[in-house]
Amino acid sequence: HNEHHYAVENPHCRKEVHVQGRFAVNVWMGIVDEYVIGPHFCETINAESYSAFLEDHLPGLLEDVPLDIRRRIIFQQDGHPAHTSYLARTHLNRTFPNRWIGIRTPLFEWPPRSPDGFFLWGYLKDQIYLTLPRTREELIDRIRRTSATITPAMLSKIRENFMRRVAICLENNGGYFEHLL
Repeated sequence: HNEHHYAVENPHCRKEVHVQGRFAVNVWMGIVDEYVIGPHFCETINAESYSAFLEDHLPGLLEDVPLDIRRRIIFQQDGHPAHTSYLARTHLNRTFPNRWIGIRTPLFEWPPRSPDGFFLWGYLKDQIYLTLPRTREELIDRIRRTSATITPAMLSKIRENFMRRVAICLENNGGYFEHLL
């Protein structure tokens, strides 16, 4: 997150970064409408494990999402090599025909690090790392507990805020607009 400190004299502020590097945890989560999907933890992420996740675990994670919403899902992913593998793309083309976006998608390419995914990970990290977890198990527990605090009302507000940002961005021909918020 961007953080700024203003003062008449140099406040000598510093902020430790990359604090989440103490323990390796691979976690997948998603947001569909007003539903938080996951978290799902996996040991490694490669073409085979990600494709297995899509086939074996994702359907179960989506069970609580009403069928009419599931039928309209546009699955979005970033540019991780496992996500763009032939195995993953083949599965996504079969499961979400013309309804998935990312890199090497038949619908249209979606840029990695797109701002529409920033809420989830920013919120989780802000809450989880208020104090450093002491163990990997504590980190996993915090991820589970913190993800459970995300409410439909929060997701609705985030969607409204995102749509407002999109409108302002379009009004400014894709240029810088943060100062207009």
